[in-house]
Amino acid sequence: MIFLDTGFIFALACRHDASHPRARDVMATFEGRDFANLLLTTNHVVEETITLLRARGHHDAGLAHDLAMKVGHRLFAGDLARIHQATADDERAAFAYMGRHRDKKYSLTDCLSFVVMETRGITEALSVDEDFTHRFQARPGPPPRK
Repeated sequence: MIFLDTGFIFALACRHDASHPRARDVMATFEGRDFANLLLTTNHVVEETITLLRARGHHDAGLAHDLAMKVGHRLFAGDLARIHQATADDERAAFAYMGRHRDKKYSLTDCLSFVVMETRGITEALSVDEDFTHRFQARPGPPPRK
């Protein structure tokens, strides 16, 4: 099982994103696979992704809305990943995780992702976010530094 993160989904959906080609290349390696049995995300990532796509998915607000709806439909249908519904215990554990990492700028959603990954023994994430590299393998990972 591989975790699917917000930034990766955004990069995959938005051709204008600098990480789009890298995200597309990673997804091509899974061609023909059943994403629901390969990829896992959380309901918090789904909500964050739809919100991000709606806000920054396109310079035209109407097209951004359409993109957010298209990706949201695919996520809720299970076409991109299985969705883990966070429990209150998961959320409390994520908040505690954030508290233990005062030196980091982790979002609460990322902390929840980390908790779910640890609980399920997941060591790899489809992510373009450097935050995932602290304990996990991130593919394709953050963009190369210039």
